[in-house]
Amino acid sequence: MADSLLGRASHLVHDCIVAVSTPRGRGAVGVVRLSGPHEVVGAVVEVVVGGRLERGTRRLALVEIAAGRADDGADLRPGITGVGAGPRRALTDRGLAVWFAAPGSYTGEDVVELHLHGNPVLLDGCVAACVAAGARAAEPGEFTRRALGNGKLSLLEAEGVDALIRAPGEAAARAARRHLGGELQVRLGGWRDRLLTAAVALEALVDFPEDVGEDEVAGELAALADLGREMEALRVASEAGRRLFDGLQVALVGPVNAGKSTLLNALLGHERAIVSATPGTTRDVVSETVSWGGVAVRLEDTAGDRETTDAIEAAGIARSGRAAELADVVVQVRDGRAVGESDVREGRASSTVRVATHGDLLDTQQRAAWNEAGWLVVDGVRGTGLDAVKSAILASGEATDTGELILHSARQRGALAEASGALAEALDAGAEEPVLCAVAVRRAGRALEELAGAWVDDAVLDELFARFCIGK
Repeated sequence: MADSLLGRASHLVHDCIVAVSTPRGRGAVGVVRLSGPHEVVGAVVEVVVGGRLERGTRRLALVEIAAGRADDGADLRPGITGVGAGPRRALTDRGLAVWFAAPGSYTGEDVVELHLHGNPVLLDGCVAACVAAGARAAEPGEFTRRALGNGKLSLLEAEGVDALIRAPGEAAARAARRHLGGELQVRLGGWRDRLLTAAVALEALVDFPEDVGEDEVAGELAALADLGREMEALRVASEAGRRLFDGLQVALVGPVNAGKSTLLNALLGHERAIVSATPGTTRDVVSETVSWGGVAVRLEDTAGDRETTDAIEAAGIARSGRAAELADVVVQVRDGRAVGESDVREGRASSTVRVATHGDLLDTQQRAAWNEAGWLVVDGVRGTGLDAVKSAILASGEATDTGELILHSARQRGALAEASGALAEALDAGAEEPVLCAVAVRRAGRALEELAGAWVDDAVLDELFARFCIGK
């Protein structure tokens, strides 16, 4: 067992790894990235790249990629068997390459990037040629994991990379970039220093009570109370900010012909759902994601709620019920002209926004009745009232970008909760129980160290990097 673990560790540390680092699909440019000890990287590059490529110059060089060997008939493309008449020909591409020498690279190792034409066939062929020359296909997140292991990134920064890649909207991306900038690391450092100062005073109160004045202890406890409020503010901001990363799921529900599809199209700004006066036109959940104020919002138009004997329509209504139950925000939609209709199903969302449609056709008395009851009156055709609906959805889903620093992973939020809870226990104990207070302060400090990534086992890292894309 020990030999196998040591072998795997050597395998992970000393291999040259290779992967396509741009998204799958066709585009103008695709990037293949290699990383590893410079001797191994150099040997792979020498075989695969034709053209001068100098180590560590950080200058792009024009090279030719030999992804196959025409002289011996080998074809290194995955999945290609060379069936057909005539000799098989080498798959090649011309592009640009750059060599970053260790430690001045993303991973801290020698890194070579090959900038080729963005055809998956060419990129896969290049990766296959690198593997044939001695490289190994990279695992998900392995480039970033090596950066972490080589001290190029902290765990918080690595988690920031993950958050930045997965950010569904501009607000989430801005929050992730703040982690990459080290803002949380700096804040945690300040908090740890303040805890240390308080811990020293409490230890002195325990060991030398006659030498420590009451004012000094009271001042330290007041400082801890201020720190506790700062932690709580970060916790609250992080809970609200989770929606920035998860995105909001919004279900439009209501009776048939209430104007849900018209409202969906108006909120999206284009025709997505079919609009018809025929009842039951929408028979399935129609959805699309849009960005409002940098927040990703998934709007779902649902089938009208009514009694029906039509099996297909009944199935659509059942799906609509599930969509409403899973939604973060339910938008109840009613025809504004139909004052006095029976209530619309509310679902089990945490928040509800109520909208009355056909505002252009309402008289003053009808509009006043809806407004007085707390409904937003809109005209989906002309677009009036839509900004109020968008603002209400974002506010109800607590997904507005407050500009506060937020924690975006369960690990971070759990460690903060542990630190905040321990600090609350310390304040409860106070000067009357200095030993218990000091012990709780130590626990809070350890939790902050865990939040900063000081103690993390491989299982946590495996879970983190398994979410990464291959090539990052």
